[in-house]
Amino acid sequence: MSSKNSDSKIHQFIKAYIESKEGQITQESNEVFKVSYPDKSSQTEYTYQPAISRERKISLLTPGSPAFQQILEESLENGVLCQVLFKPKVEIDALLRGYFKDPSFACEDCDEAPSGEEITNTCEKSPGYYHRINNGKIISTKIIKNEPVRFLQFYYSITFQNKLRQKDEEIFTVLVDEDCNVLSMGEVNENNFLSDEAIEIQGFKVKLDVTVFEKLKRVADEKIESTVKEKLIFFDLPLTKEIKSKLKSFDKRLRKERREKVISRKHDFDVQQWHTNHEALLRREEESYLTNISVKFINLLIINTSKIKFEVILDNNSAIRSSVILGFKHTAEVACPICRKNFSCGYATQDGLYVCRDCVRQSIDTTIIYSKKAALQLDEKLNEYFEHDSGFVCSVCGKRHSRLLEFKCSHDNSSICIYHYGLCDVCGKVFSKLNLTYTDEFNRQLCPKHAFKSKQKEQ
Repeated sequence: MSSKNSDSKIHQFIKAYIESKEGQITQESNEVFKVSYPDKSSQTEYTYQPAISRERKISLLTPGSPAFQQILEESLENGVLCQVLFKPKVEIDALLRGYFKDPSFACEDCDEAPSGEEITNTCEKSPGYYHRINNGKIISTKIIKNEPVRFLQFYYSITFQNKLRQKDEEIFTVLVDEDCNVLSMGEVNENNFLSDEAIEIQGFKVKLDVTVFEKLKRVADEKIESTVKEKLIFFDLPLTKEIKSKLKSFDKRLRKERREKVISRKHDFDVQQWHTNHEALLRREEESYLTNISVKFINLLIINTSKIKFEVILDNNSAIRSSVILGFKHTAEVACPICRKNFSCGYATQDGLYVCRDCVRQSIDTTIIYSKKAALQLDEKLNEYFEHDSGFVCSVCGKRHSRLLEFKCSHDNSSICIYHYGLCDVCGKVFSKLNLTYTDEFNRQLCPKHAFKSKQKEQ
């Protein structure tokens, strides 16, 4: 936003204030105007130009000036002009469902994966404003709590100016809640609100206590101050080398003038005085390359909306606990019940939980998804988990293992694990180590059939 647009918003605000007081504006010139009110006999002169205010001792109307602050505080006591109320346009159930997408959802870039008679859609794109649900379908939603909340969005105009580069002016917003928490920095703007088809924006007027406003503005000012310091580093970074070069050239010129004066001998040359002047000139030249920063508080938007805490019920009897602030995308928060971290893509598990990717385990035998709380058994060889009632029990060691590593003995069809099977050195078939015979001759291991033949030959 340009400074011209910022000024026009201030002019509109002052005009609306004067009209609300049934006042009249008399234009004396482009720089000065007079205001008269029905309950006052005299007129008051105002200007938007600081230079004219100093020269003619006229009240100045710019952000931060006493006259402007007085008008702003009076406006806050009677209700803020820039105040809106968010209300849902659609049914609340449809609104809450819109923040989540289950496997039945498909966008134009999704890949279809057949799973039995059903088709599951997989998408590699970022979930964006919605939460992605895996292994479960949405059945219903249940509202736990619906409470009104209010946010103050402060608008600041920040200008960086240095004679070595073009002036940079930006508009920054700071969104603060009534508990003095900064929710975002420059991420929320009116276009997000206007483009949200799920909400309706209405005009709203509620008085705001001046002390509350001042408290929240101090929080916003502190956030802007830290932001300005960070921006200043990046603004000055490309100038560092050029400034050093120019200061070096300036110092070289001063020393050249000194040599010329010493050589000319027209005047008595005071070396001590020259060093004093030299340091002062260098310091002044260096200060001339400092970036000037101008920060102005230019506008305020008060947003009245609702914070909804709710549950999304899935078809496997698990539930997703979440909360959303109406009108604010990217705020449908879901926390994992195990690690307590927020996540945007989760899994409905067989043991009735809804967890994040880090807290999920999959049975390698049945491919069923479980949470870390499920009593699964670890297969040490695969370093993967399987269910207690799945897998197999090795006929040699008596331990349960995953069926992925199950071998069948060719002699008695018994199940054996990877640690207790062997191959017959004659036929090459798999046998349990209990059914293999070890011979001293050639260090061979033989199955029952070939062990018997070998014994007959020996006899």
